[in-house]
Amino acid sequence: MTDYMPVGAGEGEYLSDTSHNKIKAALASLRGTVATKQQGLGAHVDEAIGCVQSELDLVLSEHAGMADDLLRAYEQLGIVFEVTSRLSSADDPEDVVRLFVESLSITYQDMELFSAESADNDALVWAPRLPEGAAHYAAIVHACVESRRAVVEKFETPTFGIAEIMAAPVFAGDEFVCAIVFANSGKARRFDASDMSLIDALVSVCGDLLRNYQLAASLRAFSMDTVKALVSAVDQKDQYTSGHSNRVGRYAKLLAAEIGMTGHRLQMLEWAALLHDVGKIGIRDDVLKKPGKLTDEEFEHIKEHPVRSYDVVKEIPQMSEALGGVRHHHEKYNGKGYPDGLAGEDIPLDARIILVADVFDALTTTRSYRKSFSFDKALAIIAEEAGTVGDPKLVPIFERVIRREVAARRIQISPWTGPNGSSPGDCEEAGS
Repeated sequence: MTDYMPVGAGEGEYLSDTSHNKIKAALASLRGTVATKQQGLGAHVDEAIGCVQSELDLVLSEHAGMADDLLRAYEQLGIVFEVTSRLSSADDPEDVVRLFVESLSITYQDMELFSAESADNDALVWAPRLPEGAAHYAAIVHACVESRRAVVEKFETPTFGIAEIMAAPVFAGDEFVCAIVFANSGKARRFDASDMSLIDALVSVCGDLLRNYQLAASLRAFSMDTVKALVSAVDQKDQYTSGHSNRVGRYAKLLAAEIGMTGHRLQMLEWAALLHDVGKIGIRDDVLKKPGKLTDEEFEHIKEHPVRSYDVVKEIPQMSEALGGVRHHHEKYNGKGYPDGLAGEDIPLDARIILVADVFDALTTTRSYRKSFSFDKALAIIAEEAGTVGDPKLVPIFERVIRREVAARRIQISPWTGPNGSSPGDCEEAGS
């Protein structure tokens, strides 16, 4: 291509050789030629336009690669946003893996996508199905697991209709969770280094999220074991109530789950049920273990334990959502309970659930003042007092749940007769 000299420029006085300046020079020459209206205008215009077009083509070709890179980066940002947005809605580790695979499947619709997990015998378990030529896939999965990064295998000729495979491992800490495998038939754009970097980043995000779930689960288990040990120590203060809080926690959790309580909400309910009697540590032994009927003063003293429990638990900020269940688990549906005389649905739902579980365990275990009732008799008493003591909507649900669990042998109700086989007496407060 010939450099175009502007009109009036001296020999050798060319502008800079950058494409931008050459375009400016060509346009300036075109303007000059048109202005002087010289003969041969058409030839000059054609030459100038040809020069401009050539230089524009050069500029476009130089920047075409940059435009493709920018477009690819934009697409990858979209993929990152899609995947991370969906992962944010996960409720548990299984949900994380499912949403991760689903989001990648949506993003890479022009490819087949598989996940592979290790079985106990080191074989791979594939989803959604076993791919054709599974041996090829298995080899690349093992390679990516060993290297802990994305690996691509290209086939000189398509194998089982696949031109190339990319696999990337998901690790939660040092634990291999699964591998994500992309099968490209060749119809989609071929994998490059940017694809591998993107997938490495995404599986790292997924792995970190899974690890966080594992750590949180471990911390919850540790916290739960600690609380159970604490309430067990409190229960041991009275040999008749040994294990009471743990059983109430289990019964309450079953009832809450049956009415649709899940996740964090269910966890807070369980904490409240486990800690509902922790305040009994401040109740006098002579009152707590008295074999006969309590005096009015003694009964008022034992009625302090829900508030005492509340005062203990409120010192733990993370337990704030459990406070209602702890404080109000002795509020009766008719408003004649304690400590605040709440009635009906003004009583927090957690407290209404705990009350039913608490009364059931109290009735089916021997106390210092009476022997235990049979399983059926205990349920009959609770049903008879529904609407007076217990929530009339929750009581029949509890009976259904507890009968189902006992029939399935997941719960065993074995009434404990107590150390002295004491005779039934007046029950000052079922569940106290």
